[in-house]
Amino acid sequence: MLKRLIPAVAAALVAAGAAGLAGAAPAQADAAPQAADSRLMLTWSEGDGTASRSATLHCRPAGGTHPSAADACAALESAGGDFSSLRPSGGACTMEYRPVQVSARGHWGAEPVDYSETFSNPCTARNGTDGVFAF
Repeated sequence: MLKRLIPAVAAALVAAGAAGLAGAAPAQADAAPQAADSRLMLTWSEGDGTASRSATLHCRPAGGTHPSAADACAALESAGGDFSSLRPSGGACTMEYRPVQVSARGHWGAEPVDYSETFSNPCTARNGTDGVFAF
């Protein structure tokens, strides 16, 4: 009797395992896709060409050489990755005229980014971009 029972139990366990795996496959297919990562090269240039600096910004997850990557990524997330929609941080700036050009190249998720804007001075560049270019 025991000799007949062992093959039957083994067959039942194999069948149960196969059914469990088959049930797991649709759950993985229904899982929400993760947002694509974002990689940007940010540059900052003084109007007279004497100073230029750059930083890399990676989001999803935050990283790169940007000193405040997590904050910069959060600002861009709030703006939907649209640099022209970054909200001003509200700090006060002087009326000094010392033009600064900022630019961003790369991709935000699957979307290409090619942004450039000139601000009247470094303070307005930092404040007008919610700190994304504060490096």
